[in-house]
Amino acid sequence: MSNIDEFKKLYNFEFEEIKVDSFEEASEKYLATYRDGKEEGYTPIFLTVDDYLLKTFKITMANENTDNMMDIFNKNLEKAKNINPIELFNKFLKQQTICKLFIEGDYKFDDSNKNNLKFLTIFNNEGNLKDNVILVKVPTTKPYEILAYFGMGSEGIATVKYWYEKYGAVPAAITYDEIEFYVERPVQTFEEAKKLAIEQYAFCYGLLWECYDTLDELASAIYKNVHWYFWWS
Repeated sequence: MSNIDEFKKLYNFEFEEIKVDSFEEASEKYLATYRDGKEEGYTPIFLTVDDYLLKTFKITMANENTDNMMDIFNKNLEKAKNINPIELFNKFLKQQTICKLFIEGDYKFDDSNKNNLKFLTIFNNEGNLKDNVILVKVPTTKPYEILAYFGMGSEGIATVKYWYEKYGAVPAAITYDEIEFYVERPVQTFEEAKKLAIEQYAFCYGLLWECYDTLDELASAIYKNVHWYFWWS
C-alpha cells in the first residue's frame, strides 16, 4: 500500500497530489488555494507524506491508545482552550538568561523585502519536489486547528492560535519534523520582532543553533517576513 493510500485510511480529507517544478509555482498554487479556501470553508496545507510522517501518526495514536486521529484532535483541542500562551512565554523568559540579555540588547535588522513565500519543506536539497507531496483541504476555517488534526499537543495549539489571531500566521506546510507558516500580518517593529523571536524559540528549541546562530539572527529573519520556518531536529 502506498503512503498516499495509508494517509487516506487515517483522514477523510480532500487533497491533491502536487506536481510543481519551482518554489514560485508551489507558492502560487498554495496562495490560490488559500484564497479559495476562505470562500469555500477549508484551509489548505502541504503535507509530505513520507514514512516518517506516517510513523509519527502511528506513534501518536499508540501513545493515546487509539486508532483514530480524530480522537486526538478533539482531546488536544479541548485542552488547548485552558492554556494561556502568554503565561508559557513569560515562564520561559524567566528561565532563559540568553533571552533576558537579548531583550536588553541592540542590533541591526535585515530590512529587505520578505514578501516571498518559499516552501522549503516540500523540496529536497537539489531543489526538486519530494515524493508524495499533497495539498490537503482541511475542513476548518480556524487554521490553528490544522495542527490539532495532525497530532500537535495542546500547548502548541494554544500558541499557534495566539499567533494566528495576532499575526494571521497560518500553518502552510508540514513534514514529520518541520512546520512552515504563511503570515498575513508580519511583525512590523523591532521591539515586536524581539518578543516574537523569544516566543518562537520557546515553541521550537531547534531554531537556535540548528536554524539560526543567535536570537538576533532569528528576530531579523522574521521581521516583516510572510514566511516562518520551524524544525525540530
